Amino acid sequence: MTDWEEAAKIVFPYSDGETDYATLPLYALDWTHPVQKKELFDPSFATRPLRLATPEAFRSFQHTPLPTFEGFRVGGRRVIGLKTGRSVSLCSYFNAFPAAFWARFTDVKSVRLSFGASGKGVAEVWKSDAAGRDSRLWRQPFEGEADFSPVFNIGNMAEGGYLWLDVHAEEASVLDGASWQVPASSESALQDVCITTFNSPRSAARAVLQACKAGSVKEVICVDQGSNPATSDPDFASLPRSFPEFKYIRQKNLGGAGGFARGMAEALKGGGDDFVLMDDDASAEGETLERISVFQKHCISPVIVGAGMLHSDSPSSLFTFGEVVDWARIWFSSSLDLGYNHDFSALPLRESPRLHRRCNEDYNGWWLCSIPRRAVEKIGLPLPVFIKFDDIEYGVRAKKAGIPSICLPGTAVWHPAWHLKETLGWVEYFVERNRFLMALLYKEGPEGVFKASLRAQSNLGIRMEYASMALRNAALKDLLSGPRAILEAQGGKKEEAERLRKSMEPPALPPSLLPLPASQIPDPAGVAKAQRAKKVALGLLNAALPGGGTLKEVGSSGSWLAMAGCSLAEVYNGEGKAKLVKKNAPLFRKLYLENIRLTSELVKNWVPLSKAYREADLGSFESWEAIFSRS
Repeated sequence: MTDWEEAAKIVFPYSDGETDYATLPLYALDWTHPVQKKELFDPSFATRPLRLATPEAFRSFQHTPLPTFEGFRVGGRRVIGLKTGRSVSLCSYFNAFPAAFWARFTDVKSVRLSFGASGKGVAEVWKSDAAGRDSRLWRQPFEGEADFSPVFNIGNMAEGGYLWLDVHAEEASVLDGASWQVPASSESALQDVCITTFNSPRSAARAVLQACKAGSVKEVICVDQGSNPATSDPDFASLPRSFPEFKYIRQKNLGGAGGFARGMAEALKGGGDDFVLMDDDASAEGETLERISVFQKHCISPVIVGAGMLHSDSPSSLFTFGEVVDWARIWFSSSLDLGYNHDFSALPLRESPRLHRRCNEDYNGWWLCSIPRRAVEKIGLPLPVFIKFDDIEYGVRAKKAGIPSICLPGTAVWHPAWHLKETLGWVEYFVERNRFLMALLYKEGPEGVFKASLRAQSNLGIRMEYASMALRNAALKDLLSGPRAILEAQGGKKEEAERLRKSMEPPALPPSLLPLPASQIPDPAGVAKAQRAKKVALGLLNAALPGGGTLKEVGSSGSWLAMAGCSLAEVYNGEGKAKLVKKNAPLFRKLYLENIRLTSELVKNWVPLSKAYREADLGSFESWEAIFSRS
């Protein structure tokens, strides 16, 4: 007789007697009749980019009505009540079972759905495939109180697909205590949670308290790198008494990479099976750690398991389903051309067939990511790069060692969105240096490097962001200096970058001093490729030559297209602050030509530099021990 364990409880957004309606689309929605659109039977549909570039294509696209949530009410964390004559579908991000991931990466071949129902109605279990086509697997009427435990084979679902429960109520009915279960494993999957914090005591306290509540967590390690210690928060100060397996470490600011590397190094001294890296400003769905733990326990070989990132300001929107490295641009993009920022309140899982194909990705962001002990022992710690591209490089390194990364559906954190943060700042130094460092480690040649560098510098030059241009040049200089410069930069490179930025950055203007623009020019949309190339050429020519122009007002969403040919502009950032940027043609020419020289040198010396960085083994335990000893 098979013993079963819970892989994923079916839950609802209910806390302190209230339902969180903003996140409800992630859990349940009113049932609608499944429509098998004709494109679902086209084998290439799921891999073909979705681009509604022409009015004809947009008009022919079959629109789906917005989902509704009126036929049921949430009665508890695991209880949902249906109104007479209404139906509920649990084909949702948190409650559909991601069978494809379990079939591909674990030893699980069958899954059981256990639930109780009362009232009168019909319960159904549906299955989708990699193309998003759905079919009914199981149907059972109920009247009065009934318990069900149907078992389903998932052995043929590795390419894609979910299982989910729909319930139709002939009379008022209640669904209670449902869960997806898998055959029990005797393996251990205890988690050591590593949280890095910097001058955010309240956030650190919330993150640590949340981790301590998970039954799968063995130890919580908080690495504090700020000048305002987390212990100044009363809740944080009491943690050692309420959770004995809690370790608090102070060290100087070594960035996210340094904080997580320290946490992983400490966790290696203990007995945890998996090391969970978690941002201090991330708020996890309560089931996330448990679901990842059970999944890891069943994995046939080591797998890095990441959680999705939902936007804190738009809590039903998921940032990404997985990301890959675009080596031509030395940048990242979404897996399977799925794009970013999918809002389940507009397009639920069942109406999003592309999301049913299992993603293959290169890495998962470290807002919450579980790394098996065996993986760390095999490939080492993150690179000592302070911030940016540390998670990307680690995923690429793991993949080359035969350890895949996945973003497991049904797990997620709510995290401040990137669009809420200022994108231009001292971090640009680390973006430029670290992405080309990653290329040196893994690209066989410098193809695409010159274009990638020049593209970024052209963008910044047209926008008159001279501080950013200077930071990127400084990054290339340090990269050309070799591995020793990376190791020695852990201490004060952030402060150097900040000083350079402040010395060249125009100050923010108060509203009373903002000049009145002559005209407002929005960011053009749908610019043809030939027209875009023309704008680039004219924009660079204008940036390099003397002469003035009219004032433009550019919003926080404005790109270089809005500023091509501009000599003076009010530029607003995501925080609502404005600065007045002015063209400085001599400075542009100096920085632009310097970038060409530095990039040419990088390309010329690619082979010996690549060899030096690979042999340096920057992510080794020995490298980090030397860094920690100095901090």
